[in-house]
Amino acid sequence: MSPPLPSRYRLEVRIGRDDDIEEWFATDVELNRPVLIRVVGPEASSERRASFLAAVQQASRVSHNHVAAVFAADRGSGSAYAVTEWTGGVTLADRLSAGSTPPVAEFLSNAAGLADGLAALHEEGFVHGAIDTGAVLHSGGHPAKLGGFGRAPRTSTPEEDMGALGSVLESALTGRPAGTLTPSEVIDALPEGVDSALRLSQEAAIGARQFADMVRSLPYSPPLGHASLWSWRWLLPAALFALAAIVLIWVGSLLEPSPTSPVLAPAIPGPTVTRPQPSSTTRPSPADDDVALDEIPRLPIVVENVSAFDPLGDGQEHSVTVSRLVDGNPSTVWRTERYFDPLPLLKDGIGLAFEVTGSPAYMELVELSEGTAFRLMWADRLLDIDDARWETVAVESAQSSLIRIPLPGRADGVWLLWLTDLPPLDDGYLASLAEVGFGN
Repeated sequence: MSPPLPSRYRLEVRIGRDDDIEEWFATDVELNRPVLIRVVGPEASSERRASFLAAVQQASRVSHNHVAAVFAADRGSGSAYAVTEWTGGVTLADRLSAGSTPPVAEFLSNAAGLADGLAALHEEGFVHGAIDTGAVLHSGGHPAKLGGFGRAPRTSTPEEDMGALGSVLESALTGRPAGTLTPSEVIDALPEGVDSALRLSQEAAIGARQFADMVRSLPYSPPLGHASLWSWRWLLPAALFALAAIVLIWVGSLLEPSPTSPVLAPAIPGPTVTRPQPSSTTRPSPADDDVALDEIPRLPIVVENVSAFDPLGDGQEHSVTVSRLVDGNPSTVWRTERYFDPLPLLKDGIGLAFEVTGSPAYMELVELSEGTAFRLMWADRLLDIDDARWETVAVESAQSSLIRIPLPGRADGVWLLWLTDLPPLDDGYLASLAEVGFGN
């Protein structure tokens, strides 16, 4: 049942519960802006509603880029509510449960910012008391913000707050509970000083402001080139896979498969290769110089690289698991992030970029979530999403477990699967995809 609220707030979607607090996505109709409304309902005691209001009102005194802004707080009919800024509806807990951990540069800036924001709260005399991954709001394209104000407190000191935040930040890096893994030993390019800063914070040896200063002072040199799926640990297996693919293609070329029984070429991932820019070439039809289509030489088709393409968000979209799309195993699945609003309300889309050598005749999508709308586009290289040089090949909505898309003859280049709408699932919107392949 919807909670009673002033008429200026129009409730849109019930998000769920945060402990004993009900959360709603709403619109402030007077200012025409989205807001998050948190309500302690009539089932709570009057003392609990009073402590909720006191905490929210105290937090509202702080204005900081990494602290969720509080716009209003008051009592309703047998309840208490707070109106706070809307940051996209995704918490760090949501991202971790979906297998998404931030890249190092994003982590360092947000870790320092969250600690700075916590220090500002402490300087106002406010102790959060219930910091965990659900209290950190972190949607794509937004800075991470500390929220969850008004939760029933579990701790009572600034030192315990910082210890809890340190554990949350370690989990954000490793995707595991704090203390399970040493971050610098499993994450390439992570400064070792991060380990020390996290350990000191969890031991209550430093305060929030000291932690923020430590993290900001750490030297960090990002790896050359764009972030990708590849790590030096995987270079040898990748080379072996590539060699095996070459042997299989050579053997297959000797066997002359039946032209009526096309075989899907395995999508073999490999290290990103810099190549001369190809020109667009269209496969000739039999009418062109009377050349039969079956007589046209077929180049081997190899997926050189696959990456998540999220230029309108945080640039990630579960980049860590995107290699599952070309591992030849349909039981391993890549998923989008979970969105709590329809994707078109948030951004124009998210994509998967496949850098391909050869000239494929078709593309197959295996187990794309039913109802997912998408465009398939081609360009000779990865371009900005609004670049007019993208050539749209297909516009479809997934309605079956296997989708085969005929392709125009294009040599090499990038095939971009651009998802424009995601189907509803449980309390959000997301899509999954099991496998992608290209064939002659």
